[in-house]
Order: sequence, then structure tokens, then C-alpha cells
Amino acid sequence: MKRRGYITGTSLAPERKWENMFDEIRSRFSICRDNGFSKEKIEDACKRYGSLPETLKQYYLQLGKIVPLNQQQNRLLGPDELTDAGEYLIFYAENQYVAQWAVKKSDLGAGNPPVYCASDEKNFKLECENLYDFLCAMANFQAASWGLAYSSEEIFYLEEQQLEQIASCYRKKPYELHQWMDLSFYGNWEDEVICVLGGEQMLYASSDGEHFKALESFMKQMNLEVL
Repeated sequence: MKRRGYITGTSLAPERKWENMFDEIRSRFSICRDNGFSKEKIEDACKRYGSLPETLKQYYLQLGKIVPLNQQQNRLLGPDELTDAGEYLIFYAENQYVAQWAVKKSDLGAGNPPVYCASDEKNFKLECENLYDFLCAMANFQAASWGLAYSSEEIFYLEEQQLEQIASCYRKKPYELHQWMDLSFYGNWEDEVICVLGGEQMLYASSDGEHFKALESFMKQMNLEVL
């Protein structure tokens, strides 16, 4: 997948360079207009820590206050909630703080740095090669976790053959999580997601009613067992 260019520095980059960056997330959640933190709050955080990655600044500015996207299960920390963890700066957390996601402080001036995960604010391990991929992966998880208008009410068990059926009929999305738990995502439409947890459990959702009906019909023919 082609990646857009990135800009470094403490000031927010010109909006025209970033206005289409999160189109995939907007499509999944049917987001029609921005709902983010103020430039002043973001700049205050930049002054406090020296800088923030441009990808995170733009995400805060454009999408940071959308609750289903950022608070449905796990939680995006606001610019004034960022947590200092020694060599790392935590910006995202599991809903019971079982896991935390951070960027290295040495990478705060980068446009799109790697993201690391820990369970104790100390032993961080690489989660995603870049921040953009992490935000897309987490958006997929939040969407599948009852964050969209149409969602499966249950979590289903998956056998290996059933996972193969899904993989043969739906495209795998190019974002995954592995440190907190193994999560992979599938879907043929931008507004839908099938979330596979550990290769053994699954839930699905869409922001489009007709696409959800098609998903539901496909799942029913597999006779899945409810968790």
C-alpha cells in the first residue's frame, strides 16, 4: 500500500497535505466531518514534550474526539492525558489499562514512527512498524467491537476450516496487532470488518446495513458456535 509523505516539526502541517490521510477510517465509521481536539491543546502537548509525531497530531486534530472510534473498547489518550513512561510516551491504552501503546521519545520528531506495546509501562515491544498502521488496526478493532451501526451481537468460535473460508472470500486488511493479542482483519468493503482474535474467535460489523446483511448471511451458513 502506498504511504503518503510525512512532515516533522512542532507546528501542525498545512491541512491540505493531510486532509485525505484517514479516508479509510472515515469510510469504516461513516465519518462525514472532523471532530478533534483544538490546535491549542495539541500545540500545548508539543511544547510539553518537545514535539509529537505529525501523524498523531493530525489524528488528534481530525478524529480525536469521535467516541466510537477512540473509546469503544480501548482508549486514545488525549493531548493532555499523554503518559510519560521513561523512554516512551504512552498515547493509547486498553480499557482496563492491561496494555499500553507508546512511541519512543526519541521518535517524537518523526512523522510516522513505530508503535510499542507494554503491560506494565516498562517492557515495551514493537507492535507496529508505523503509527498510521497502528491507528488503522485499532480502528478496525474498535469498529468490530460494537463500534459501528451494525454489529454481530456475539463473539463466535472459529475452527481452522472456517477461518480458511473467511480468508478465501474476504480480503485480508494490511493491519494487524500481535503484542496485546493476535488480531487480524478481513473485509471486501471499506465500511465492513471481520475481526479474528487469536485465529480462534471472530466478530464482525459494518456501517452499511446491506453489507452487514451479506456478512450475516455468510456467517450463518458456516454454523458458527457462539462463545
